[in-house]
Amino acid sequence: MTFKQRLRFYFIGFGMGLLVLAVVLNRRGCKGLNVNAQKVEQLSYQKWEISDAMRCKLKCAGFASDSLFLKDVLTCHVNYGESSVHEKPFGKYVLESSSKSAASYTLLVADCNNTSKLLDVTTKNACNCK
Repeated sequence: MTFKQRLRFYFIGFGMGLLVLAVVLNRRGCKGLNVNAQKVEQLSYQKWEISDAMRCKLKCAGFASDSLFLKDVLTCHVNYGESSVHEKPFGKYVLESSSKSAASYTLLVADCNNTSKLLDVTTKNACNCK
């Protein structure tokens, strides 16, 4: 077998390996570079503390139940410009609804150790909650 034949077999195998690798990595994806998605996912999978006043504001925003709200939180974006991440004792994050969301709202969430505490909900709709 000549050097050219060996080189040709090597490049064919290398190309097939790259193709398989591209298919596998394309399905999995990578969140390492997207800090926004990581923080939203972390907040959404924690236990949520929602007061009765916040539940009322969520109903004004158009969420009939907590489960619908928690599903919609995954599509939010973190506004780091308005968030106070390094505030003591817990950081506070401003989550804004995306264009994919059913409602338009802004959340103020405190990231406690293993819980996400909903501090405020701002909507475009007028609400009579206290």
